[in-house]
Amino acid sequence: MRKASGVAKSLFLIGWLGAAAGAANSWLCLSGIPEPVHDNPSFGWPLIPAGALHGAMLGLFPVAGFLVASEWRATVRFLVAIPVGWLAGYVSWIPLCRWALDEPWGKSLLWPLFDEPGLGVAWTPFAYFGVVSALFFLCLCLWGSRRSWGTQAACGTCAGMLGSLWFWSKFQPWYFAAIHGTIWGVLVGTGVYRANASTRSREFGVA
Repeated sequence: MRKASGVAKSLFLIGWLGAAAGAANSWLCLSGIPEPVHDNPSFGWPLIPAGALHGAMLGLFPVAGFLVASEWRATVRFLVAIPVGWLAGYVSWIPLCRWALDEPWGKSLLWPLFDEPGLGVAWTPFAYFGVVSALFFLCLCLWGSRRSWGTQAACGTCAGMLGSLWFWSKFQPWYFAAIHGTIWGVLVGTGVYRANASTRSREFGVA
């Protein structure tokens, strides 16, 4: 029971900080800071809570996947990055599709089928930020979660920047990948670090 409670608290902290990062990045887009998103579809205030859910899920999927696969063989763990990234990209885009872009629920829930029908369904969620979660999951697998704050923040930032670069290069401005990726990466990396600092057991992370 204590182990389950510790995992739940860790996931809550990481999800909360991921949500804070997503809300902050959405506010930047809504406010046009440092410049408006090109071809801005007239964002409204629902962008903020939608962005919060988006940021939270991008952080929760890789951490939850790591908790499940941390004791598996390395080759198997690396393969897990594929479903982690796909699911994170797919699920995390639903609130943005519904509340930020004002699409109906039917299209929002099945958005990959509408955006890229056919084989595009296999890669589209990765392009829409799924690579962020896949890269962060791989960082956790390679270096473990019991690392310094700087390492965790750097891993999160690299995942956030590189994983969102395709999206922002397409929708512009491209350098939003650096700004938004850094905000998300530092906060989620801090969540992983704080989650480990608050527990002395091995339920969250590897030595």
